[in-house]
Amino acid sequence: MRPQHRTAPRRSWGPWIAAAIAVVAVVSATVMVSSQPTGPRVGDHWHAPFKVVICGERTPPLPATEGDVHTHGDDVIHVHPHSRDTAGRNATIGAFLKTTPLEVTTTSLTIKTKVYRNGDRCADGRAGTVIVLVNGKPRSDVLSYTPTDGDQIEFRFGP
Repeated sequence: MRPQHRTAPRRSWGPWIAAAIAVVAVVSATVMVSSQPTGPRVGDHWHAPFKVVICGERTPPLPATEGDVHTHGDDVIHVHPHSRDTAGRNATIGAFLKTTPLEVTTTSLTIKTKVYRNGDRCADGRAGTVIVLVNGKPRSDVLSYTPTDGDQIEFRFGP
């Protein structure tokens, strides 16, 4: 009788290919996340033009303010941190608004002493709502948003 030869089990490359794809995906995600800007650094000087529009009418510029996130009364948010405490993700629109006579929530916009609440009527009789646009897109997290150099910001109340 002939001796039977045992053949080695055939190896599948499937698990190895899947593992390689997973490694590439993890490395790619890590590189993408680490390359994302975390906000302005000490010494940067970023500009984000902004406007305040009430019932379709642009308001006059806000007065010049102090701080590392401020305006010169020119309808531009100037971001130039002088310390780590005001750099990175701390250089937010919320930090900017604290220096101005403008207060914005999801339901109201206050400029100087005039308050506009969602549902209040504009001169044309239509109800208005508060919205903040960054580069033309609505943002609900505006207070924690860190503007990047060149962002276009609009604080709006209207129909």
